[in-house]
Amino acid sequence: MQNIFEVKEFQFPYDYKFPGQASDEKILFLLRENKNMLALRQVGVIIAAGTLFLVGLFLANLLANNFAALGMPLLIFSLATSTLVLVLGWWWLSTLWRKSICVVTTKRLTKFVYTTPFNRHNLSLPLDQIVDTGSYTKGFVQALFRLGTFTARSSASSSGLATDEESSGANKRINKKYFYIENVAVVEDLQHYVAKLLDNFKHNRERLNTFRPFIPKLKGDKRKEFMQNYPEYWS
Repeated sequence: MQNIFEVKEFQFPYDYKFPGQASDEKILFLLRENKNMLALRQVGVIIAAGTLFLVGLFLANLLANNFAALGMPLLIFSLATSTLVLVLGWWWLSTLWRKSICVVTTKRLTKFVYTTPFNRHNLSLPLDQIVDTGSYTKGFVQALFRLGTFTARSSASSSGLATDEESSGANKRINKKYFYIENVAVVEDLQHYVAKLLDNFKHNRERLNTFRPFIPKLKGDKRKEFMQNYPEYWS
């Protein structure tokens, strides 16, 4: 079985396993943060590395007039440092993006958030503790890339079963009432799907193993074709 954190692109059928998955728990959807957000951060790394090199180049030219012996070593040092920042930053951001995943299953919503390439924390919200769901667009960046945030409100606001973390610089606060999945391209479709999943979790729980998985942009003729090819699914 392929390591779920190393899968380049999740595709149906969702024949994957994640840590802590129950034997009777079926994956209905997997997703990562939209790739445009990764690209935006990578541009930031390129700008930082380029700025570092230009500063070194400027200082090297400045010193070359009076301290010629220092000019070339400083230039080589700035080139090596900016290259290291670029390579390390690119790898760091790409690894965090690839490993941080969200999973919708027949039992819960769960996500693995990597804070470094080697450390992660897991956040889960059982379906039976979801009160309602929502979707919205916040901020200029999400509006620019036509992304949104999915949120599920928990009934266990004080139990710690449903936890999420929001970061702002060095300040962090734990919000135990909402479960967030941010920067989703199909956020409204995902919300509608989870709402339908919750309704069937309450009324048709014994049939959830054959509940149709969520496949983005599966509408109209594509949906009809899918149901014909996979008659074992219903929803």
